[in-house]
Amino acid sequence: MKNVLLITIFTLMIFCGCSYAKPAGESLDQIVAIVNDDVVTKSELKHTLSMVKAQMAQERVSIPSDAVLQKQVLNQLVNKKLQLQIAKQVGIRITDADLDRAVQNIATQNNMSVSDLYKRINLDGLSTADYRNEMRNQMTIQKLQQQEVASRIAVAPGEVDSFMRSKLWQNNTSKEYHLEDILIPLSDTPSTDEIEAARKHAKSVIAKLNQGQNFREVAQQESGSSNALKGGDLGWRKLAEIPSAFAEHVINMQKNEIAGPIQTANGFHILHLVAERSDTSKQAAPSRKQVEALLMQRKFEEQVQNWVSKMRSQAYVVMNPVS
Repeated sequence: MKNVLLITIFTLMIFCGCSYAKPAGESLDQIVAIVNDDVVTKSELKHTLSMVKAQMAQERVSIPSDAVLQKQVLNQLVNKKLQLQIAKQVGIRITDADLDRAVQNIATQNNMSVSDLYKRINLDGLSTADYRNEMRNQMTIQKLQQQEVASRIAVAPGEVDSFMRSKLWQNNTSKEYHLEDILIPLSDTPSTDEIEAARKHAKSVIAKLNQGQNFREVAQQESGSSNALKGGDLGWRKLAEIPSAFAEHVINMQKNEIAGPIQTANGFHILHLVAERSDTSKQAAPSRKQVEALLMQRKFEEQVQNWVSKMRSQAYVVMNPVS
């Protein structure tokens, strides 16, 4: 079976969280976070945590301590609610027909029927109703990000020309890099004190790594990125897919080397080069159109992070200790 199904389930539970209906008669839930006019309840958090743990174990992803896992999952639940609130305000709606097509596509990519897909989802501990609800949430957030972020960015012809003429690209067109990233985040409009505090924090994280601590485990504990629970894994990327602030560092790094802190608009990054490889498929170098698409995707990823940071800084968010 392809990885599409597993990745989708894992993404749904970490990025979107799982909705959870409290049984009738159960005592009033503790509120663990207030998000504008919505809340995250203890039962909702607990249910999501159990699902994430089960999926991480199935995919053999290292599971951090309960405290670390709770912090990261709660943070993602808050971001999810904020984005769904905005989507509702601007009138974004995913119809049942849209949802059915998306589910059918996932089933097709995994060479199974929709019925078999739901059976597999149920075996993984997720109800069909929960899966469809969270698929709808994910699609809503993706549509919102396309509307609020992607529609406002563009890659000018001169940018493509400049990139394709650069020595960085010409010397590395056939290379791919496997990267991991730790983000020490900054608010949308950080003060000088906040910037210096984040820089100091980033340096203390680098000191831990230099003392031999595992990068992925440290990323799970310290990173403010949406991929923190996956150990900050960015996967394999061509140079055009790597954020521009990272590119010159990456091509000069050796395997297992760490670079940083690298300051960007959304915080300080610490990079780990897991490995690099040459494309041995003998495919032609990416065309101009492909490079333009890669640069557009890179800009989109960078801007989404900045947009989420700005959205969160403007929201009313209160975290309450979980008893």
